[in-house]
Amino acid sequence: MGSIYFNGSELTGQHDVNFNGVAMDNVYLNGSKLWTRHAYAPGTELFTFNWGACSGGGSNCGMVTHSNNFPLAFASISACGSNDHTLTFTLNSGFYVSYYSQSEHGSESPSSSNTGGSYSVWVGESVSGLSGTGITVSGSGNCGSTLKVSYSGL
Repeated sequence: MGSIYFNGSELTGQHDVNFNGVAMDNVYLNGSKLWTRHAYAPGTELFTFNWGACSGGGSNCGMVTHSNNFPLAFASISACGSNDHTLTFTLNSGFYVSYYSQSEHGSESPSSSNTGGSYSVWVGESVSGLSGTGITVSGSGNCGSTLKVSYSGL
């Protein structure tokens, strides 16, 4: 489908469309959805989170900070902890882990179709890792890990 224009402006999903003064979340024509309001532009990388444990332990508490900064992205998140603690989180539909790297096992860029997934982040005395929806790299390994969360709009 091509672009949709309203009063000469392209509807990108990043601005409000009002009807009789009411902001709309979706626009339908003859039962077909033409437009959806997006929280972010599709393809936007929201944040990068790095954590590790090579120097006697680390913390996964930064994920809780990101959940506070990007509340639309998170359906749920557990409490953070330090060494040997596992934090779990679930992303809302449209949000996904777009990149994961574990210093011992490599990296990957999961598909944007993996939105709304559930994940576990852990930090131990010498290991760090992530497991969850769309992640195929071995989750636990020595030293550091990195993940990126993006918005796909799907």
